[in-house]
Amino acid sequence: MKATAPPHPIKLWRAPDVMDAVMLKGQFFGHRYPPHAHDTHCLAVITGGALAVEVRDQRRVCRRGDVVVIDADVVHAGAAGDDGQWKMRVQHVQPAALAAYCERLGIARRERFALRSPFIVDAELSRHLYGVNWCSETDHDRFKRSEALACAVVGLYARHAGRSGNLPVVRREPALIRAVKRRLREDLHARLTLSTLASEFDVTPFVLLRAFVREAGLSPHAFQQQERIRNAMPMLREGRSIAEIGAQTGFADQAHFTRVFKQQTGVTPKVYQSAFS
Repeated sequence: MKATAPPHPIKLWRAPDVMDAVMLKGQFFGHRYPPHAHDTHCLAVITGGALAVEVRDQRRVCRRGDVVVIDADVVHAGAAGDDGQWKMRVQHVQPAALAAYCERLGIARRERFALRSPFIVDAELSRHLYGVNWCSETDHDRFKRSEALACAVVGLYARHAGRSGNLPVVRREPALIRAVKRRLREDLHARLTLSTLASEFDVTPFVLLRAFVREAGLSPHAFQQQERIRNAMPMLREGRSIAEIGAQTGFADQAHFTRVFKQQTGVTPKVYQSAFS
């Protein structure tokens, strides 16, 4: 049976806080891209179906979870594979915006990604690029959005660029990380981004992210969410209102609290609370 296209399969929006990117979320049916080039970099995550992509002399059928990164002015083409449909999330970034973001992040200024291959299988990178797009679409959690963007850009240069050795060397920073952890524990309601948190401690976002992950084993945003959940658990055991607990521990609303709690514990706050009633 032939698939029927939904009434609104494409969504496009601007993301000023994500390198001023143009974001796309799309489901495509029988579409074919002729050979063309953009004046922007294209960072795409395939989220369903199959897309056959040609970039210069390389061709790949990309499927769910695959990442495609094509620099500006590089000719490429694409067409549906398998059953004639695919879904993807994309961000289009101007070269100058990438260069400016690299400077703010604290790494060498670069206007291109210049990757070894445009086709990438990297679950961590795929998750971060998807997260940036999803968080931007829903206007969700600026801290998470800013950190996911930094992780994606750093991951591209560290693991997939031809000149990965140009990233700065980050020393162990135990005193810095203790101070950042204390800051995040003491203010569960802090509305931060990776950049604003780094500026509080007079380091670059790149240094903060690299040092924190090395010392703590998780990112600053993940640590903040962990501390919020740890503070929520005793209140749940006391039988207090779930909505009230979410608000007191820094979550945007009850749905946000429930989503993060289930991600970290495997159960909803209601199920956890019922075990102690």
